[in-house]
Amino acid sequence: MKLRWAPTSPFVRKISVLMKEKGIEGAVEKEKSNPLSKDDRAATPSPLGQIPCLITDDGVSIYDSPVIMEYLDVECDGPVMLPRSGDGRWKVLTRQALADGMITSMVVCFVESLKKPERQSGGILAHNKTIVFNGLAALEDDVDAFAGDIDVGTISVAVALAFADQTFPEDDWRTDCPALAAWFDEFNRRPSMTETVLMDAREFK
Repeated sequence: MKLRWAPTSPFVRKISVLMKEKGIEGAVEKEKSNPLSKDDRAATPSPLGQIPCLITDDGVSIYDSPVIMEYLDVECDGPVMLPRSGDGRWKVLTRQALADGMITSMVVCFVESLKKPERQSGGILAHNKTIVFNGLAALEDDVDAFAGDIDVGTISVAVALAFADQTFPEDDWRTDCPALAAWFDEFNRRPSMTETVLMDAREFK
């Protein structure tokens, strides 16, 4: 298998963390792709031109991160990261969806920040920042339900929180979310997290 990836993408990082937790890194070859490069987007075998994109041994393209994570969980050895059925499955998937929505809004904020100040939209920034902080509040209320779990939901949440630190360094979300902060600080010490820290997209070539 081959993964089109970039060391700047939180969606890619979710997959990298999952592969480390399952111990399957050796089963997937990584092929670097710059999401800001038109040529690299065109070379990605997805009609969306986005990463992450997994190419199976049969040449089938699978995208994006939630589908890739489930595919690797089902098809590869290692601990199960997504319940196959029951209420637990839907809770984990919903938690992942919340984290992914937060990440998407943070990506919007990051892209907006790349513009010259006079071209930035305060409305876009405020709207997407509100989405992120609403998500943080919901996770603070929910943290007791997933503390101690390692699955696609908690991996997604941890990656989202790390990306929040990177995207909004001037905002202290931990003050309003002490339980979530305590959970994240512990999860963030896992080797799967310390070994997959994102590169600043401005430095990626």
